Amino acid sequence: MLKNFMKALLEGSRKGIAKGFSLLEIMVVITIMAMIMGAVSVGVMSYLDRSKIRQAEMDIVTISNALDLYKTEFGRYPDSQDGLSRLVEEKILRDRNVPKDPWGNEYIYIYPGTHNEGYFDLYSFGPDGREGGNDDITNWD
Repeated sequence: MLKNFMKALLEGSRKGIAKGFSLLEIMVVITIMAMIMGAVSVGVMSYLDRSKIRQAEMDIVTISNALDLYKTEFGRYPDSQDGLSRLVEEKILRDRNVPKDPWGNEYIYIYPGTHNEGYFDLYSFGPDGREGGNDDITNWD
C-alpha cells in the first residue's frame, strides 16, 4: 500500500501537479494566528499591569521596614529633605540607589506624614505617573 502511495506521489510530481498552499489559504491561517495573538496579548498585558502594582506595594512595604529600622537606630525618621537617600547612605538599603517604582518614577516620601499622623507618607503615583486618579499606591488606607 505504501509502495502504491509513493508511486502515485512520484507520478503526480512528474505530471506537474502543484503541491503547496494557495494565497487564500495562507491569508486565512495568518488571520487566525493574528486573532489568537491579539486575544493572548490582552490577557498578558493585564497580568503585567497587575504585577507592576503588586511590585510597587511590596517596594513600599520594604522601604517602610527600612525606615522603621532607621528610626530604631537613629531615634527618628529621616526628614523629607534628606529623603530616602539617607537609607542608602546609612547602608540600611543594600542597593546603591533608592529603588524606583515599576513605572520608572521615584517613590514620594514625606515626614511627618499628612495622611499618617506621627508617621511618614510613602507612595507612588501609579501607572499614570500623576497624583490622584485612584491608581496611586500608598502606605495608608
